Amino acid sequence: MKLLAVEGSASRVSLALFEGGRLAGGRELVVDRRNSQALFDAAADLVAGAGWTFGDIEVFAAGRGPGSYMGLRMSMTAVRGWALPRERTVWAVSSAAALAAEVLSEQPEREQVVVWGPSRKGIVWAGCFERDGMTRVRQVGGWQLLAEGELDKGWPGVPWVEPGRVPGAEWVGRLFLAGQAGEALEPIYLHPAVAIPPRFDAEGRPLA
Repeated sequence: MKLLAVEGSASRVSLALFEGGRLAGGRELVVDRRNSQALFDAAADLVAGAGWTFGDIEVFAAGRGPGSYMGLRMSMTAVRGWALPRERTVWAVSSAAALAAEVLSEQPEREQVVVWGPSRKGIVWAGCFERDGMTRVRQVGGWQLLAEGELDKGWPGVPWVEPGRVPGAEWVGRLFLAGQAGEALEPIYLHPAVAIPPRFDAEGRPLA
């Protein structure tokens, strides 16, 4: 089976190819509104470099957050666009679960880890995950929104993922291959939407 996994919940977007359960290639890049085409170009280069076409890909897996609104929308739109013409299946995986699984694979002495996201207005989102077999993880309880000064109230005694670690497409793919997929293909947003002040009145006149 040929698989393309995409992860876009952070400032760095990543792609990973798997064939027969083995990693066959990967790519990481920074994408923003000004260069969204870069994701499509990187995917095309990665697929061609493996000697594949998009028609060869049998299944797609996408991280669904929590994380960047723009990155998640961009990556999910892309993966739907690649899958739809050939009626391929797209599976969704929690991006936070992918990062937790990666961290726990590196630290076998740990059973649990807290994954968290950047602060917005002094509030951090976080979730606790524990091992569920060799590769899979499961979430312990629900998500929490915590003030920066109250992080110790979340899960006392459970280590947090170190700052700077972000989910990657490789572990989105690995969780899919381990059977941990099938979530709704909709982004997980935990921070409230950012309110943008209106620039024009009801008649289209600029506001002072």
